[in-house]
Amino acid sequence: MQRKKIEKLRKELIQKTKKKVIEHYKGRDIHIIRAVNTLEDIDSVFNLLFEDIREWYSVHFPELERLVKGNETYLMLVAKLCNRTEFNKENILAYYSNKEQAEKIAKTAKKSIGSPLKEKDSKRISKLAEKCLSLKKQRNALCSYIESEMQKQMPAFTSIAGAILGARLLSEAGSIEKLAMMPSSTIQVIGAEKALFRHLKTGSKPPKHGIIFQHPLLRRVKRKNRGKMARTLANKLSIAAKEDFFGKKNNGKKLLEELEKKARELQ
Repeated sequence: MQRKKIEKLRKELIQKTKKKVIEHYKGRDIHIIRAVNTLEDIDSVFNLLFEDIREWYSVHFPELERLVKGNETYLMLVAKLCNRTEFNKENILAYYSNKEQAEKIAKTAKKSIGSPLKEKDSKRISKLAEKCLSLKKQRNALCSYIESEMQKQMPAFTSIAGAILGARLLSEAGSIEKLAMMPSSTIQVIGAEKALFRHLKTGSKPPKHGIIFQHPLLRRVKRKNRGKMARTLANKLSIAAKEDFFGKKNNGKKLLEELEKKARELQ
C-alpha cells in the first residue's frame, strides 16, 4: 500500500515538473534571451577574429587601418582587394565611396613599408575577412530579430531601455515575469552583483548602477548625478515591465518623456 502511494506521488511530481518545463519554454521571452546571449557570443568572436586579421594583414599593409574608418570597410577592402598591388583608386572606390580617402589609400599602398604578400597568404587572409564580414551580417540580422520581438513582447519596456539593453536586462532577470516582479532597486544594480556582494561583505561603496549604465540618458548626465538618474531610470523600467507583463496600457512614451525631462534637469 505504501509502495503504491509513493509511486503515485512520484508520477504526480514528474507530471508537475514536465508542466513547469513546458510552461517555461513556451514563452516568447525565452527566444529573446537565447538570441541576446548569442549576440554577445557573436560580438566576442567577431572582435577576436577582427583583431587577428588586423594584426596579420598589418604585416603587408600596416597603414590601411589609420586610413579607413569602420571595421566593416576595412574588412571589405581586405576581403576584396587584399594585395597592395590591387589598391588603385578605381578598385578602392568600388567598395569605399570616399574619393579623397581612396586617393590617399592608393598613394600610400604604393609606398607602404609592409612586406610583400604571396598569393597563398593573400587567399587565407581574404577568406578570413569574408568570414568576419559574414559574422557581422549575422549580428545585424539578429539585432533586427531582437528589436522586432522586444517590440511585440515588451513594448513599454523597450520604449525606455531600447531593444538590446532591454533584452540584456531580460536575460539577466530570466523571464518577463521575474523582471516585472523585481523592485526598481534590484533592476538598478542588475549586472553589478559582484560589487553589491563586496559592499555587503566589506562595507565598500554600493554600486550606483549595473548594465543600465549603457543607457544613453544615464551616460549623458554629470558623474555626481548618475546615482539619482539611475534610480529614476530603474523606477521607470520597473513600471514599464509591470505594464507589459500584466497587459496594462502601454505608457512607454510618457515614461520616456518623464525620464528625458529628469535627465535635462540633472545635466
